[in-house]
Amino acid sequence: MRQRPGDWNSLALSADQILASAEAAEHDGASTVLPGVHAGYSTGTSGARGVFLSTKAERARYLGQCLAKLLPGSPLRRRRIGLCLRADNALYRDVSNAGPFEFRFFSLASPARKRASEIESFAPEIFVAPSHVLAELALFSNNGEFTAPPLERLFYGAEPMGAAERAWITEALGVRPDPIYQATEGFLGTACERGVLHLNEDSFVFEFEPIAGSDRNRLIVTDLRRTSQPIVRVRLDDIVQPKDAPCPCGLALQAIEPVEGRYTDIWRWGEARIFPRQVERAVADVLAPAEHWRAIGSPDGIRFACDAPRADQARITIARLLAEAGVTLPVTLRPYLPDGFPKRRRVQWSNA
Repeated sequence: MRQRPGDWNSLALSADQILASAEAAEHDGASTVLPGVHAGYSTGTSGARGVFLSTKAERARYLGQCLAKLLPGSPLRRRRIGLCLRADNALYRDVSNAGPFEFRFFSLASPARKRASEIESFAPEIFVAPSHVLAELALFSNNGEFTAPPLERLFYGAEPMGAAERAWITEALGVRPDPIYQATEGFLGTACERGVLHLNEDSFVFEFEPIAGSDRNRLIVTDLRRTSQPIVRVRLDDIVQPKDAPCPCGLALQAIEPVEGRYTDIWRWGEARIFPRQVERAVADVLAPAEHWRAIGSPDGIRFACDAPRADQARITIARLLAEAGVTLPVTLRPYLPDGFPKRRRVQWSNA
């Protein structure tokens, strides 16, 4: 699907046509590949970036689902809606024509303080952004550099967010950030009013593939409605954990824990496994939510990058986590360098 997009569509489009339009969307928004059909890249982390197509009917259906699931109260009430992602696309711009809405796109490529100033000026009532952008806004707010807008709902996606960071952002911005589950494969889930993530089983079939030695799963997804790029039993790389009890909100759709990371970033040595959420919780017990860090597991040990005052205590905590898993390997402390555009990946695995 990633390597041969020309074979993964029902519109007889070549890979060159699709990729050229997706690349144009990265620069000037000219993403039309056929009349009414647009292409774009997903946010992506590594390897071949996911590319998606959308027909006019698919965009209309997508927007209808988003407005029904994301907007509190009447979907016909006038609102300012802000979205921060890698690149703009007709899939998002159509929001302006879907109701009495004022829509603004904010690029991840913009400098953080410039972007924060633009968000403050626009004052969105509904805002969707990656976790690290919301963390930047929380830090600017605490420093007196940013005034939080009058948000009704705030959503994060594209990157995991730990419980401590979520609580810190809630306090700084005055509203709880709730998860939204969006991927190249579609609009997979969103949070109810209680902040619990539900899968969109009204449009998808979700199969849970157990991850050995854990209560986690990988998802296998089938989209019941999309035709431009048929999604039939596609295995995702995300780690998901279903909730056992029904959600108190009463919604019948399957509730899951927030996505904690990628399957390929599980730390593994023989039968020993350490999951991204375990690492995040261990570090959160030591470091403040605003601190930058990254932990990369490998067959030879852990490279922990952090410049915070308590970085060494966090390193010791990670070493303790390894010991509890029966793993005896070094955890080395290194200087922190910012993540490459566009995603934050705190917990990673590398065979190198």
